[in-house]
Amino acid sequence: MHAPVGNIGSLVFEKSRRGNFRRVVVTLLVITALLLYVGGKVKIMRLGYQIESLKHEKQELERANGSLRIEASSLASPARIEDLAVKRLGMVRPAKENIVIVKRKKPNY
Repeated sequence: MHAPVGNIGSLVFEKSRRGNFRRVVVTLLVITALLLYVGGKVKIMRLGYQIESLKHEKQELERANGSLRIEASSLASPARIEDLAVKRLGMVRPAKENIVIVKRKKPNY
C-alpha cells in the first residue's frame, strides 16, 4: 500500500497522516519554546526597567530625606524654640534666682 504522492516543483513529498502529525507536533513545540523564550526575555527587560525606576526613586527619596532631616534639626534648635517662645508666646526668661537645677539620682542596679 502506497500513500498518495504530491509533486511540488521537482520535490516529491509523501503524504502520510503520521508524518503530518509529527510535523504539527514539532512545529507547535518549536513555537511554544520560542514564545516561552521571548516571554522570558521580555519579562527580564521589564524587571530591569522597573529596577532602574526604583533606583531613581530611591535616590530622590534619599535626597528628600536629607533635606527633611536638615529642616527638622533647624526647626528643633533650642535657639529657635526660645525665639518663638519669646516673640510669639510672650514668654520671658526667669531671673537667675528663680532657676532651680535638679540633678537626677543614678539608679542602683
